[in-house]
Amino acid sequence: MEIDSYYFKISCELAITSEEVSVTDITKQLGVSPDRFFAKGQIFQSKHSGTQGEKTYNLWAISSSESIFEYENITPSLNELRSVLTGREDVLRAMKLDVRYDTTLTIWIETDDAGIGLEIQEHDITFFNLVNYVHFTFLPNKIIDRDILG
Repeated sequence: MEIDSYYFKISCELAITSEEVSVTDITKQLGVSPDRFFAKGQIFQSKHSGTQGEKTYNLWAISSSESIFEYENITPSLNELRSVLTGREDVLRAMKLDVRYDTTLTIWIETDDAGIGLEIQEHDITFFNLVNYVHFTFLPNKIIDRDILG
């Protein structure tokens, strides 16, 4: 089967971690419930290796949905997070500057193409500046389920 165009599956997550501030307090400060969280001291077991341990920090995270595009465009996923956090930018900036928090934005891009190229818009860079770290994960040469597109 010859591919006439490549696809890109894109999603992102904003994660806030802290050894001192609880998930409940982070939720109160932001006024947004997390999509994913765990508490310091919580016991875990890895699904992959079976390793057991105790969480050493609190995690609060929200995620965008996974979207599939015919081009590399992170803006829709970032807009999804931005819409949830509108009016809370000052709280995020304060957390970024407070040593009790680490704020990380992770962006995942999977594609059936051999490579990825991005143009990052100014308003996306402004959003990046609200956090301590921005991570990109690029997964080229992945099979993207084209049936999702209809």
